Parts: sequence; C-alpha cells; structure tokens
Amino acid sequence: MLTLKINGTDRGTSIDWTTLTYTEVLTKEVDTLSFSVKKSGSKYVPTLGEQVELWQDSIKLFGGVVVEKDEKMLGGILIGYNITCKDWSYYLDGKLVAKNYANQTADEIFLDIISTYTSGFTVVNVKANAPLVTSIQFNYEQVTQSLIKLAQLVGWDWYVDPSMDLHFFDQETYTAPFQLDDTSGAFEWGSLEINQSVVDLRNSIFVRGGNYKKTIAEGSALDVYKANGTDGVFPLAYQYDNVQVKLDGVAQTVGIDNIDSPGSVQVLYNFNQKFVRFTTTPTSGQIVKVYGDAYIPIIAQVRDQTSIATYGEFQEVIIDKSISSVAEAQSRAASELSLYSQNTYEANFKTTQTGLKSGQMITLNSTIRDMHRQFKINRITGKARGSDHMEYSAQMISSGEITFVDIMLALIGKTGGDPVIASGEVLERLEVFPEAVGVADAVGTPTATTGPYLWGSFNWGFATWS
Repeated sequence: MLTLKINGTDRGTSIDWTTLTYTEVLTKEVDTLSFSVKKSGSKYVPTLGEQVELWQDSIKLFGGVVVEKDEKMLGGILIGYNITCKDWSYYLDGKLVAKNYANQTADEIFLDIISTYTSGFTVVNVKANAPLVTSIQFNYEQVTQSLIKLAQLVGWDWYVDPSMDLHFFDQETYTAPFQLDDTSGAFEWGSLEINQSVVDLRNSIFVRGGNYKKTIAEGSALDVYKANGTDGVFPLAYQYDNVQVKLDGVAQTVGIDNIDSPGSVQVLYNFNQKFVRFTTTPTSGQIVKVYGDAYIPIIAQVRDQTSIATYGEFQEVIIDKSISSVAEAQSRAASELSLYSQNTYEANFKTTQTGLKSGQMITLNSTIRDMHRQFKINRITGKARGSDHMEYSAQMISSGEITFVDIMLALIGKTGGDPVIASGEVLERLEVFPEAVGVADAVGTPTATTGPYLWGSFNWGFATWS
C-alpha cells in the first residue's frame, strides 16, 4: 500500500496516483518526486516548502521538500498542479563551505562539513576509516558540491536517505538485497538490457591543480642565468615570495616593479609577470641567481598500463585550481582511472521488489547470457501502479558514466579561468600496474614431553607462596 504524507498528514486521496514518479540518483544529482493534483472539492493542494514523504507499507521511499508548483488549466475552470519535490539535500545547501583540510581521513572531513555547515541531519551511516586525504580545499562551495568533490577524490559515494541520515561509503561494500539470475524471478525477465561500450574510455589522466609553496634555497635555485651583457630583464620559472637575487654571488637590493624607484634598488621584481629587471645591465658572463619561497604549479599524470596495453592510450585532463598538493592531484587522477580505464557495461531492468538503493552493488549471474559481473546501481525510477504498489526501473553500470551534471560542473569549475600551463612545469607521473603478492606460512610439528617436571633453580626474594 502506498501512502503520501504532506507535513505529516496522509494526502493520498488528493493526488493522481497515475502521475506519481520518484527518481533516486547517486551522488551527482538529487532525488526527486513528482505528482499532479486537481484543485477540486476537498482535495489538498501542496504549497512550496512543505515536507513530503512517500511510503510503501512500512518502507519510506522518499523524503523531501516541495520546490516547484506549476499551474495549468485542465479544461473549463478546472485547475491542475504539477508538483515537484527535492530530497533533503535541499536543506544541505543553505550555507557555503569555505575551509581547507589536510592529513585527515575522508570520513573525518565529511563529518566536519556536516557538523559545521548543516543542522538536522544524522550521520549513522558514514563509514569510518576512509582513505587519507593529504589536502583538499573548498572555496565557498555548496555542501552537496563539496561532498561530491570529496567523494570523487577518494572513489567513494554518498547520499542522504529519506530519514535525513547521510551515507558515505566505499563503492564496493554496499550490496543489493537480491541478485539477477536466470531462475529467481527477482526482475521482469524481458526487461533486462545490457550495453557494452568504450566510448568514454580514459586510461591516462592528467590533473592540473593550483600551486603549492616551496622554499628554494640558493644551492637548489632553478632560476639561474648567465648574462649576455645586453639583456637586463630575466624571465623566471616561478613566482616567489621573499625573493632573493644574487649577481655573481653578491646579494642585490630588490624592489617591486612599477612601484619602487629604479634609482633606489639594484633589481626590480614583477610577481605577476614573473621576471626580474636589473636597473644596471649585468656584464657578459655574470651569473644571475633568483630564489625564495616559490609557488610551484601542480601537474600530475596517472596511467593504467593494463588498459593502455589492451586499448591504446586515451588521455584526459582535469583542471581544478583548488587542488593544492601533488598527492591530492594523483589521488584525484587515480579515482578517475578506477571509473573509466576499462570498457563500460551499462544495463537496466524492471522489478516490483523493494529494497534497491542507488549506490548498491548488484550481481548479475546468468548462464544464459554467459556473464558473471557486478554492477553499481546509479539510478532508480519508481512509478506508482495505482495506490497499491510501485514498479521500479533500475539503471546500473560497471564503470564510470558521464552525466549532464558532470558536464555542467566541469563548465562551472572553469568560470574562473584555466591556469596558464608553462613549458617548464614538472610532471609527476604515477604508473598503475597489476601485481600479485603471495604469502605462505608454515608451523612445525610441536615436540611433546611428559612429566614429572623439575624446577631447575630458584632465587629467594623473587617469588611468593600462595
């Protein structure tokens, strides 16, 4: 039996059950519920902001808030309304996350975001001992987008359930209540469709982040040049704080280009355009050395050698200026590889069984199809069949999938302008190879002895009688 409650009151008699649809999606998109109401007699018409719950018997399928109410004329003077509800993530995005984290596990960061920027949510299903995050920063980002960013970094998933409890979990440990096979009848037999594709294959991932600061000593200076006696301007590889300049080992007085008077210093430094200008041109052969606290651009690459050997190399670049360490860049690239470095299987099926949730891993074990494979459920759409029960359509994948939301987030992330990639930047490369490790252990047969046993020696003062 289906029940629709609005602000805690059963309003099932007011809606057109044939129009009710709810969609549950993992991580990247919000869950929604929609239905229609006719304004007639005693029928109740929801208002914006009211809380809505959909139940099937004792199972709460959806919980959220009315966010849209579209009016239309159905004929004559009869008015109808199309109602759209958004899940509890509507309440998550009241505040923006502006915080940096370093050397914390992903679940610790997740819990801190929720406790700092939200209220009313529980965190019973936030799994502990998530991977360590060396660094991540959020620059006035919505809570939901921050959680997506965190989940993508470590290869986990998250969602808020109909009871306002947040789930954060490893993709491989959340299993469906049944499997798909040839005999159990858990799904409508003719509804299962499977598609295999390499359209979105990516097995070589570049990540270009922001910059990190590193103190470069004189002995390790990279900006070292030999004067030619003509040029007084020397372009630099890096931007520096606390910049130091030496000419043939002699420290120079340094001012700011376009601010300080050339007559007051020996060198003018331009931070934004990355150069030093000598007020007096060095003579030919003199050595110019520039060092200090350098801003090092972050660029990393991770490649899956097994996938490259099978399909050839397919490269992709991720540009995210909020990434502030090489380790974070490599982790982001490795997470992307785990989704896209192999061929993708997509499948869908229909069922009336309850208990499926987006994010669950479901096993397809079919002799007829000659397939034994695990899929991740990434979308569930439920349609009411009268007020009695729901029919569910489940979409599932065995690798990554690009959605419209991914495309929009990528475009939004680039509105601040892409970083300028200089020719001298150093690439940090991480290669991924399959490796097997075997461990063996053996215990020898113990030697048995028989009594009586003799205490060989005894020292007074080191024992007591009892």
